[in-house]
Amino acid sequence: MNSTQAHPTPSVSTQPTFSDWLFILACILALVAVAFLGKLAYVEAMKTETAKRNGEAVVAWMQEATAGRFETDYGVAACSGTAPEPAGAAPATDKAASPPNTWGGCLGAILIQTSMSALDNPFREGTALDFAPACNPEDRSLAGNIVMEKITATPPGSAIPTIITPLTPEVVIDQKIQVRLSVCDKGAYAVKVAEFDF
Repeated sequence: MNSTQAHPTPSVSTQPTFSDWLFILACILALVAVAFLGKLAYVEAMKTETAKRNGEAVVAWMQEATAGRFETDYGVAACSGTAPEPAGAAPATDKAASPPNTWGGCLGAILIQTSMSALDNPFREGTALDFAPACNPEDRSLAGNIVMEKITATPPGSAIPTIITPLTPEVVIDQKIQVRLSVCDKGAYAVKVAEFDF
């Protein structure tokens, strides 16, 4: 006698279990974290781009300024390549009597007399555009600063074709100089913008 008894199959619940809810919650939190970090990275990248645009504005002004810099009636007198005339002196005064312009005086005049006075540091809102001698990752306060360096060619045949030094306030600008402009990013690392003659 073959008696097969039908065993009732247990009903399977389709409701989420506690583990399912934990998994769903973990997925939601991961999505929120990714969105937050993405937005944060975007904001920081935009600050770096703004700092680069500030650098490009400085380069554009300096390249335009180069054209007439060695003329006597140049608009920003402190950046002129000709020696400034002493106050009240006759035009025929000996050139040796007046010292040549320096980068420090030129930079001060640029930041006051030109459109660069409207530029701000994107990493420190409400802070004016600032220039630093170099970017240094150990000093994060340099983020957004502009770094200008003087490029000096070495004699032909030298092992090093150029020497790069900071464009310090004492550098005399009575001749054309080659300049490299960089900006400091969020980590205070240098991001090269351009090389040009001034």
